Amino acid sequence: MAQVMPIRFQEHLQLTNIGINSANIGFSMITMESDKFICIREKNGDQSQVVIVDMADPNNPMRRPISADSAIMNPSSKVIALKAGRTLQIFNLEMKSKIKAHVSNEDVIFWKWISVNTIALVTENTVYHWPMEGDALPQKVFDRHSTLKDVR
Repeated sequence: MAQVMPIRFQEHLQLTNIGINSANIGFSMITMESDKFICIREKNGDQSQVVIVDMADPNNPMRRPISADSAIMNPSSKVIALKAGRTLQIFNLEMKSKIKAHVSNEDVIFWKWISVNTIALVTENTVYHWPMEGDALPQKVFDRHSTLKDVR
């Protein structure tokens, strides 16, 4: 009887084959919020850029001259969230427009799209949800327990 594998592993792309320098391939430089996009922060000398690979068309990466500490793509649309220090911004790449921006009072130590419309922001002390629509600021969801202060 043939064994059924619970997960099928298949390589779809070598980032170096589409021009990504191997020095920029690592956990701190790449995010993948879903199976639709890979987002790479590249540094070449003094120049920084964000490379977005649409997995529906992986051989045509989109390069943007953006300097950010972190970049995460929306899990379903061409919307990118950028973090530089305490400044957070969300952009619609298709419309080439800024959706919203916020300057946090605390350092954001972790962030993630938790739905197609909301980003979770984790600081040393608090967890927030930041909806993409409207003018809403990040809303406090709960305080982190003091024993989690140094946990990332």
